[in-house]
Amino acid sequence: SQCMMLSGNLATRSPRPTIDEPGVLTLGRTRGVAEHFSALLAKLVRTDVALEANSYTDAYMQNEDSALYRAIFIVIDSPQALEDNLALVENLRKDNFKPLICAVITGRGAFNKIKYYLAGADFCIKINTLSDDGAESLGEFFSSEEWQRDINLTLDPTRICLLSTNKRLDISFAEMKILEAFAHSNNHILSHDEIANIMGLNPNFYDPRALEKSISRLRGKIKDVYGTNAIQSIRGYGYRLVRGLISTA
Repeated sequence: SQCMMLSGNLATRSPRPTIDEPGVLTLGRTRGVAEHFSALLAKLVRTDVALEANSYTDAYMQNEDSALYRAIFIVIDSPQALEDNLALVENLRKDNFKPLICAVITGRGAFNKIKYYLAGADFCIKINTLSDDGAESLGEFFSSEEWQRDINLTLDPTRICLLSTNKRLDISFAEMKILEAFAHSNNHILSHDEIANIMGLNPNFYDPRALEKSISRLRGKIKDVYGTNAIQSIRGYGYRLVRGLISTA
């Protein structure tokens, strides 16, 4: 649409603005760190998205509120905080499938993205400093399928299909089982072996290419009908389902 192009900023696209549009929470080692990062986000999100900032320690106390947010950013600005924050991600994700969780890692040093995905994070973004050079990587978050998404699909296991408000996609029984397993797992991730198991392949002898082909066929079907990339590859591990896209009837 024209107005979207004029704004020149993907994050400004407004899916059905509602009075109670859930906001964005930033957690940092200190409140100051979180507020600094929040100021960076303010340049990227629509003005009607409420931004809040807090320190990690307070977040542990307020876990019951985390469902209120559409996205939670965790700013990790020291190497020793990498391990501690895995626990924080797990804690925020517990019983709580709604918000997108994004780990923002600043400074040098390697980190293991897969660990964060498995803990329940949806994104890991690496930026050098909390100054403006982070805006580009953060822009990727706000232009992502997860943030922009305005479609919700329901998996109907009795009719073996995916449903949106006006379209239906028939899928195979194996595809339904795979989507169901994705949707029911806390982190929306399945390893190659788990998928092989669901497909009834021998876990010791299956051909990884056959598995890849099946997943890309399923991904393609969903994209053709609903225009969205539902399944993402995690190199060297398996696949993940975009959070919040598919719920089970």
